[in-house]
Amino acid sequence: GLYEQLRKFNRLSCPIKLNPKEATFDDVAMHALLRQRLSPSTVEKNLRYARFMETHPVVPVDFRNPSYENFIRHMDYREQVEGATPNALANEWKAMLMFLRAYGIPRWDYKLPPVPHSHKRMLPYPNTVNRFFNYRYSDDPYENALYQYLFFHSFLIGWRVPSEIVSMTVDDVVLDGDMGYLIVTETKKHRSQRTLIPEKAIMTSKVHKSFKNWIDYWRPKVENQYSGNALYLWPSGRPVTVRKLGQKLSKHGKKVWRHFQPYDMRHWCAVARLIKTKIETGNFDIYTVRNWLGHERITTTENYVRYAEQYYNQLPIDWIAAALRPSLMMAGKSGGKGDRKVYIDLHKESEINRTRFLGLLTDFSPYKLDGPDGI
Repeated sequence: GLYEQLRKFNRLSCPIKLNPKEATFDDVAMHALLRQRLSPSTVEKNLRYARFMETHPVVPVDFRNPSYENFIRHMDYREQVEGATPNALANEWKAMLMFLRAYGIPRWDYKLPPVPHSHKRMLPYPNTVNRFFNYRYSDDPYENALYQYLFFHSFLIGWRVPSEIVSMTVDDVVLDGDMGYLIVTETKKHRSQRTLIPEKAIMTSKVHKSFKNWIDYWRPKVENQYSGNALYLWPSGRPVTVRKLGQKLSKHGKKVWRHFQPYDMRHWCAVARLIKTKIETGNFDIYTVRNWLGHERITTTENYVRYAEQYYNQLPIDWIAAALRPSLMMAGKSGGKGDRKVYIDLHKESEINRTRFLGLLTDFSPYKLDGPDGI
């Protein structure tokens, strides 16, 4: 990958600027890593967008002879005709900027359309999350297990999707008897690492879709000479890849919950683990959750608290435990404040009689007529 190329590359031989008529995309990538100090995951993402722009069927971008007029025509077509979102356009603009810096071309005076301040993001309740772990995604036993385990691990770990999943290796899962921990490589933060010690149910349980079960039983079924030490493998035995994994998770997740987007799993984990700290300590422990998720700024974690508070008021139980074993939570064995009646009434009211349910909520509740509101 780019990270391995970077380690072997001599900085002194990297040109300060590139000739667009001669430079390859790989040359631009190395310049971005060494001169612009972008992370490998950011460079790879920008290259994916650049390839899309270069091969656009109507208004392709000419990276060999970059011109402001050509780029603007492309962006106007994407916005006006294809209806590209502000975020999609922003990603293409970031890709173009990487190339402009590599070529020593001054920044163009392009203005992005405004991005809506409140992006609508809905989160599923624990019983719905549990359905992700048991849904039948494929008739092929291994492929079905792959997605069940990916959803189980991703909702409960809350890693960055899909980059941190793809970076996981077998060596990053450290097991010691019935205990263990994970080493997560943060590609977004120049491959720094954070260590997580999840619950035993997630790491070593024989009755859950634990990391131990995955490594001992499922992964060996397809492992071959192409696998390396990647933790997650396609049925072919090859390691999962960023682009394909994101597409597959989005496709299969919508089978369970129609609102699903892959990054919802990280948002859900943030809220669920804040609620867990509230159950255990009486307060929302933002520092514990910040360290768990690897947020650079504490304000990122703080932004989740108001939503965690609203969801906690509606369902004051341990959401992690509820997703793992909803039957016990419904029986009132969670150690939280909820019991079977609270749990059943919540979902009965929210799914069958939403109008009456809404009247019971606070003005700032994240639950609205079409489900939990934007986060």
